Amino acid sequence: MGDRAEVERVVRQAYTARERNDLEGFLEVFAERPFFRIAGTRLTSPVTMASSGRDELRRVLEELIAAFRWIDHTIVTMLIEGPKAAVFGRVRFRAVSTGDLFETEVADFIEVKDGRIVSLTKFCDTALAAYLMAPAEQ
Repeated sequence: MGDRAEVERVVRQAYTARERNDLEGFLEVFAERPFFRIAGTRLTSPVTMASSGRDELRRVLEELIAAFRWIDHTIVTMLIEGPKAAVFGRVRFRAVSTGDLFETEVADFIEVKDGRIVSLTKFCDTALAAYLMAPAEQ
């Protein structure tokens, strides 16, 4: 069983690093062999993906931080049970490709073991991500 305070600390540390767009700080909270997934289907959004392992995670996070610069993240609800957390939040971010600001809602399902994230599955507006990642009209 996970310690509630420890799970909450790790989750908040991860969001703080992501809000700073701090790749190294964000990676620091993950276990050596983490699983990371943005839920959805590649048929409708290029942002959906799954990675396993630190090297893959680094590559994915570099791409996400390069494309979407977080401005603000607000935790609306966090439920913790044992080593798992479910977090509903709002994110304001800048799309690097256009410079435009957007706000969206996200839901994350996180599992923590030994003070590190071993699994994170994110549900986000994949249609918005597809729109922002589409090649510019010529």
